[in-house]
Amino acid sequence: MIASSVGRRRLHLDVGSLGHAAVWLGAVALIIVSVRWGRTLEREDPFIHLGAAPLVGRDPKDGWDWRFSPSLVAAGVLGSSVALATWHGWWWRLRTRSTVPIVGIGSATFAVLLALTDGRDGLLYGATHPTEYQWNVDRMPGLRAFLASFVADIDRYSVHVRGHPPGFVAFLAVLDGIGLGGGWPVAALSIAGVAATSTGVLVAVWAVGGVEWVRRCAPFQIVAPYAIWMITSADATFSAVGAWGVATGLLGLRSNGRRSVGWGAVSGLLLGGLLFLTYGGVTFLLVPVVPALLTARRRPMSTAAVIAAAAAAAAVVTAAFAAAGFWWFDGAAETRRQYWAGTASIRPGAYFAVANIAAAIIAVGPATVAGLRRCWTDRSQPAPVRPLVVGALLAVAASHVSQYTRAEVERIWLLFYPWLAVSSGFIAISGVADRSRDRRRAFAIAGQAIVAIVVQSALVSKW
Repeated sequence: MIASSVGRRRLHLDVGSLGHAAVWLGAVALIIVSVRWGRTLEREDPFIHLGAAPLVGRDPKDGWDWRFSPSLVAAGVLGSSVALATWHGWWWRLRTRSTVPIVGIGSATFAVLLALTDGRDGLLYGATHPTEYQWNVDRMPGLRAFLASFVADIDRYSVHVRGHPPGFVAFLAVLDGIGLGGGWPVAALSIAGVAATSTGVLVAVWAVGGVEWVRRCAPFQIVAPYAIWMITSADATFSAVGAWGVATGLLGLRSNGRRSVGWGAVSGLLLGGLLFLTYGGVTFLLVPVVPALLTARRRPMSTAAVIAAAAAAAAVVTAAFAAAGFWWFDGAAETRRQYWAGTASIRPGAYFAVANIAAAIIAVGPATVAGLRRCWTDRSQPAPVRPLVVGALLAVAASHVSQYTRAEVERIWLLFYPWLAVSSGFIAISGVADRSRDRRRAFAIAGQAIVAIVVQSALVSKW
């Protein structure tokens, strides 16, 4: 009996080790293939505009430029501090009320330090470049006229605006009207967006998994390679709106009566608003839908109340934009037409079927790759946050299959990456002593920081 048990355990370990090795070999192979294939495409057709395949560089011919900055050292110190705190198990001693703001401040600081590799340009380039949103505010014919004529006059606006609903430009116009125009308010929005995204994710994790899962996931929300693209694009703001849309919806699912309805309405306003910031908000809805469907089996009345309130609030947002003259479906159709007539026509689908996933692997980092494998295979303990990860994976898959994302997913999929990073909480979830568990997690966090710093030091991003 003992020999048989030992044999089964060894077989289980061998199978697990093989699976672990297969995941890592597959990830590395995808990156290598996408780099080599992408370089060939760049030589054959520079108009493919990659420059740093599978990532996008500012220089379409060569987006790589190794450089050093004291801010990278500071980012390394911060990453080391987070790893050290994990090594000593300090996250398990913090109260949740302290953990959430610490993570918010830490994630924003890490992203800012990475951006400062290029000085103030690292903070402002993505806010002030002529292809970005702020540049279009002065070209607007007035807020109401802008919304009413957006689809008909879409060609007059920059490429980023043509690729999105008009909500963010309209919001910037409102800021400009109260004296907060220019690049710095946009950069401040991105910085605040990083902090709001990580805290929103943790609140959602708490709503479904409790304090233990907040502590497991917290350090991985601070240090992640995708922070490179957070400060340099408006997608940090979009991510924050989406994160709190999910968080408030999940708070509604664990509440009763009027609270469920109230939280659901707030969630609907946020997720409805997200649809008018980015068309990717449609696929993002899969993130809250998966846990909502599972909750419906246990709490059908509360779930129905939350969904009804959220749907009603989202309908109000849609009706407000429609009354102003912008119909979402018309905008989505025109943007898709422009995309297929432009960028997509010169970017081969076969390559980006591989390169998109490779870029995503780089963006989420090795800890998330390891966590995703563990999330998928480990059924030894209850994992209440698994539906959030599954929802994010489905959202990425839906976005990928739509082929609306040929390249640039290191930025476009920023909505989804923090939710994939929740899977990092599965690292060393069971079967090891507390000390060994914390050490494994510390090494994983150090790996995240190293990848982020190395990529930032070598890549001059388009955003």
